[in-house]
Amino acid sequence: SSQQRQNSARAHRGREALTLAMLPTRRLARGRRSTRSPFLVLTALAAAAAALGPAFLPAPGAAARQSGAEVAAGTAVGEAGQARGWAEAVARTPLAASALLPLLISTPAIADTGDFGEIPGALVAYGHYLSLVISTGCLIVERLTVKPGMTEEEESRFAAADAVYGVSGLLVVVTGYLRVTQYGKGWDFYQHEPIFWLKLTLLAIAGAASFFITAIVVKRALARKDAGAAGLAPMSEKLAARMTSIINAELLAICSIPLTASLMARGVGYAESLPWQAGAAPAVLALGGLGFKYIKEALDWKEDEPLPSR
Repeated sequence: SSQQRQNSARAHRGREALTLAMLPTRRLARGRRSTRSPFLVLTALAAAAAALGPAFLPAPGAAARQSGAEVAAGTAVGEAGQARGWAEAVARTPLAASALLPLLISTPAIADTGDFGEIPGALVAYGHYLSLVISTGCLIVERLTVKPGMTEEEESRFAAADAVYGVSGLLVVVTGYLRVTQYGKGWDFYQHEPIFWLKLTLLAIAGAASFFITAIVVKRALARKDAGAAGLAPMSEKLAARMTSIINAELLAICSIPLTASLMARGVGYAESLPWQAGAAPAVLALGGLGFKYIKEALDWKEDEPLPSR
């Protein structure tokens, strides 16, 4: 009949409206994995039932008002009633969608789809931080070990800590370079950040100061080898005091680096007009000038000759 065709057309239009109403949610979920708690799912179902439920329930006394002809019609009346109920439910769909879409869109915790492109950058950052921690640990070992009259075992421990410190310092430089050029904010940012150059200057100071320690360790190792069975004279108080002051300076510089890194990452002091040559100059001068000074001091180091006895 014409009434049945009208009801079918209304039901078809209702299905299309429902599909369009849920399209944003489908687009949001496409290509992603979302996790919803059972509580949120039950809440969504309860809201849907509250908004759509009356459309699927017959009005009170509807069965009593049915005529004998409707009962005899049977299937035709049932199909028409189902189509009419669907159309009435769709008429309420905008209200239900407006109530449910914020819940469906905003509450799920959207997980990553498995993109592993950030893993190399994370590993480089981990290596950078770990090497800085190892460097600090080596300096602490050196500071606790150095003293006048160290035994051969203590000097061997000191030399091992200095060797590990050199390797970890090299890893700091390599991973830092990768973070600046590939995995960090990019060279365009860092070259105009004065605190970045302050960080490099502190690193240069720590590296240049370590030249004195390493040169003394190598110098004493060669002297011990040449001395043979006669052995090497214990470290003097003068040399131990000088090495202690230099290690303290290294620790101060290393421990200041995380502060500069935190400020740098937040763009504190960023100046677009700062040329990278001006920022790099202090770091280069610190590494070259202090490095030469400390190496020369270590190579020319001489103990005070004891006063002649009377």
